[in-house]
Amino acid sequence: MKCAVLGSPIAHSKSPQLHLAGYAFLGLDWSYERHEIARAELSDFVSKLDNTWAGLSLTMPLKEEGLDLADDVDLLARRVGGANTLVREGGKWRAFNTDVLGFAQIFRMQTRLGNVSILGGGATARAALAALEPYDAQVSVYLRSAHRIASIEKAFGGNSNRLIIRDWEERADSLLDPLLISTTPDGASDDLVGVIEDESIGVRTEMFIDALYGNWPTPLAQSLSERGCEVLSGKTLLVYQAVEQIRLMTHLDFDQQEMEAHLFEAVEK
Repeated sequence: MKCAVLGSPIAHSKSPQLHLAGYAFLGLDWSYERHEIARAELSDFVSKLDNTWAGLSLTMPLKEEGLDLADDVDLLARRVGGANTLVREGGKWRAFNTDVLGFAQIFRMQTRLGNVSILGGGATARAALAALEPYDAQVSVYLRSAHRIASIEKAFGGNSNRLIIRDWEERADSLLDPLLISTTPDGASDDLVGVIEDESIGVRTEMFIDALYGNWPTPLAQSLSERGCEVLSGKTLLVYQAVEQIRLMTHLDFDQQEMEAHLFEAVEK
């Protein structure tokens, strides 16, 4: 059977080595490819795939477009407004969002979640919001475009007095919350380094999660790490969400912790 990760840019993706390691762990002789696909090319690419294809991983900028291609959309993917996983079942495509489960796994490892700031409002940010909804934390989301507000509120379970929508120009205030999550493209949040170095505000960030992992560490991750902040790269999220993707695509059950350990070893190679 065949699987692949699609997106643009895609050359940096470590999904192939993760999924292939997962298949080896399960004793499967499956393939997993990497394809550079733009938004306008996704529908045509998927339409040409035959029944030897079991699943697709979708990354930037295809997560929202993936919903439109699916014959059936999981409730969580619909709530988030984005799919990072397409699974072929009976000749039809089903859409899922395993990013939510990836974030949830990270949050479960924390003894306490204080207030949270999220940079960005795309599908990855909304996955983090959905995973945060069960907690009591106040969440501030810094948006570059107001058109994301409705989808942000939906991902967080509707209008909530725990959700604060902030303008992108106010993003320096994100450094005042104990947990900071960046879901922005490479370079979009680098200017916060100047705020940290200038010490114009008292930085209170204790944990920083960056969805990026290609050019690591990012300037913001490096700056916060030097201040003693716990920093997680996108590799952590990538592993946790990939475990569920492998389960969905193979329809096999396995020991969660053993698979996680196997994939964490593979992602560092």
